[in-house]
Amino acid sequence: MFNWLDPYSQFVGGSLLVDVLLVLSLFVVFQCGVLSLASVGFCATGAYIGTLLSMKGHWPVPLCIIAATLGTGLLALIFGRLVLRLKGIYLALGSFALGQVCVLIIANIDYTGGNEGIVGIPTEVGMTTLAVTVVVCCVLLQVLHQSRAGRALRSMRLDDRVAAGVGVNTAMYRTWAFTASAAIAGMAGAMDAFRTVTISPSQYSFTLLVEILAMAMIGGSFHWSGGLVAAFAIGLVRQKLGDTGPLVQGLLYGGLLVVVMLLLPEGVVDRRLARIIRRLARRLGLGTHTGITGDLASAGGR
Repeated sequence: MFNWLDPYSQFVGGSLLVDVLLVLSLFVVFQCGVLSLASVGFCATGAYIGTLLSMKGHWPVPLCIIAATLGTGLLALIFGRLVLRLKGIYLALGSFALGQVCVLIIANIDYTGGNEGIVGIPTEVGMTTLAVTVVVCCVLLQVLHQSRAGRALRSMRLDDRVAAGVGVNTAMYRTWAFTASAAIAGMAGAMDAFRTVTISPSQYSFTLLVEILAMAMIGGSFHWSGGLVAAFAIGLVRQKLGDTGPLVQGLLYGGLLVVVMLLLPEGVVDRRLARIIRRLARRLGLGTHTGITGDLASAGGR
């Protein structure tokens, strides 16, 4: 068990909340059927924009985080128009290349500290700030889910051509979703930088992308709460595993992905899970109208 007043637990909790923000950033593009693999690159971009503005431009930390969010979103808006012309696996590869180019540029510029990174970053973002940010993002995603734009994004995920046929501007919505996803990832990177002492390009590795992508896919694109649950659950299990090595963690991610894809194709808030829990409740004599099953059944309501 964690003692949340302990500095180590605060650090671990902060890392978990940053992962949640990255998972939520992926959920935004998943909503419209876009598999983007650029979130880690955008996270690195936001981290370095915020850090450089603070340490070399002497900007206040809140303004640095806002600038990192907007700057990363602008970068995605400019280059996303090119990447989003691709389809399917080519779109995924193109977005991955965009994210990796961001990290490579950072690693090969002296102004950013190169591969050695930046040391001595002010630690002004705590766990409370991150928790409030996650709550605000969840509220905004719920508003989006219930809005006309949210319905348009979901229709694109189900069938892009049919959505366009009924008047949905698919190109605009796809660009908007890609930009918003990048902005959230950039904000997560900036906030993560201001809670640690140092950052370097090696932090934004393929391993991190695999972890975040696994959480997002297990959470599914049905409702944002799925990504939230998956990120917290996997993050806590990962902390319990400790230094068991990448093999065990890889088996964990792979096994969970296979199970979810076979049994719950829409993620952990899939209505099938609610039905499974309801059947188990009946067999155990717990009744058929428990609050848990009701919440699960309504979590992804369209």
